Amino acid sequence: MVQLQNIIRTAEEKRSFQTLLKAAGVLGLVDKYSNTGPFTVFAPVESAFEVIPEEVIEEAFADIPYLLEIINYHIVEGKYMSQDLLKIDSLKTLSGKDLKIKHNGSILVDTANIIEPDIECSNGVIHAISDILVP
Repeated sequence: MVQLQNIIRTAEEKRSFQTLLKAAGVLGLVDKYSNTGPFTVFAPVESAFEVIPEEVIEEAFADIPYLLEIINYHIVEGKYMSQDLLKIDSLKTLSGKDLKIKHNGSILVDTANIIEPDIECSNGVIHAISDILVP
């Protein structure tokens, strides 16, 4: 049986979430998402950031409260596998705002498609999504 890694370690091993991991580091969240949980992370893949000009990303990283709000909008408390998401229409994020969940043959989180569901971790689950979620 494969030993599950925590959310941070799993994200590092996937190599698809470099910008998201950089944000976690800047915000001092690495320990939290390594040692607590469970959490469900809707993680934008790296290609989601390619459409954003580099200076906009740099501005977001310089504005810590804004960056934290964006990151917290991608995370919910609890472990929600894709089968669970099919049964609900919203989830409250760590930012306190609701994420809309839609089902149309696939699962849509706000405006993003889940492109790789159910990446299990020892302290939750990651769902790779196609786009950055904006509260």
